[in-house]
Amino acid sequence: MNTPRFLAVGLVFIALVALVGCEESSAPAPQRSVRSVPVELWTTQPSTIEDRIESVATLSAYESVALTARVSSGKVSAVHFEDGDIVEKGQLLLELDPAEPAARVREVEATLREATLELERLGRLGADISTRAAIDIAKANVAAEQARLDQAKAVLADHRLYAPFAGTLGFRQVSVGALITPGTVVTELDDTRRLKMDFTIPEVYLSRIKVGDRVEAHSPTWPGETFIATVRSVGTRVDPVTRAVTVRGVLDNSDGRLRPGMLLTIDLLAGETSALVLPEQSLIQDGQSSYVYSVDKDSLAVRVPVDVARRVEGGVVIENGIEAGQVVVIRGQVNLRPGIPTTAVNATGQLGQGIAP
Repeated sequence: MNTPRFLAVGLVFIALVALVGCEESSAPAPQRSVRSVPVELWTTQPSTIEDRIESVATLSAYESVALTARVSSGKVSAVHFEDGDIVEKGQLLLELDPAEPAARVREVEATLREATLELERLGRLGADISTRAAIDIAKANVAAEQARLDQAKAVLADHRLYAPFAGTLGFRQVSVGALITPGTVVTELDDTRRLKMDFTIPEVYLSRIKVGDRVEAHSPTWPGETFIATVRSVGTRVDPVTRAVTVRGVLDNSDGRLRPGMLLTIDLLAGETSALVLPEQSLIQDGQSSYVYSVDKDSLAVRVPVDVARRVEGGVVIENGIEAGQVVVIRGQVNLRPGIPTTAVNATGQLGQGIAP
């Protein structure tokens, strides 16, 4: 039989097939080409930006007082104002019944006349009849009665209430015939043609602010409006708890749109500074971290972590990670991964309005 011969031939055939398979498996696989990603590049360069310090401010009247009567008691005889009246300095607002203080003035005037006549009589008698002591006593009596008269006239004057400065009156709190006592509030008077604006800033900014700096304020009551104020004074003390200092600005309110007590968001313009500013769309957030894409000399994508100092109009200020002259990707980075080839389609180096390169 030829069985051993057939078996040998079969084994040789299987060995040949295995050898061919190994040669084919050891041959290198064809490489897949990686497509280049089109991107728009930005060349970083120092930009001049306005140094803005953000805070919130509370408005108060430039002058403000609660008007009260100075007399011990009195009945209102006349009221010369209504709610919300605009008054001038020295304008008469209220009168109290003057009968009692006027009578007191007349009484003291009579006593003064009597003391004056006594002094004149002693003077006519001469030194031979009138003693020097009697004349001195008569002079003292005249001076005392004159002081009493001045006091009585002052009490009578206090029965009239005048505006201490020009401004706008609040609600009227009394009516004719009402009995008022010291401390009774008649109305409030506010000078709102100018407003004081108080706000706080961290102490680290103290070296960057000064009297006269410009403040831009915004109110939700007037959306889109910007109200301009200037720094009038900087507090002399830093709060040891909040580590903040109070700053007071003055704002023109001649149009009367703002009111004391309103809350405004403000930007304190503390001069200009030079910084690296990137377009906002170039920044990618990864949790608490931020990064941008750059490209190397071979046009391969490089992921660059950056530290953002703050945001400005149209961009972000970069503190660390990017140097002047380095290019970053501002469009097309969604499709990028480190090491992917890139093709620059529109390189630029200018930011939008609001930032001067």
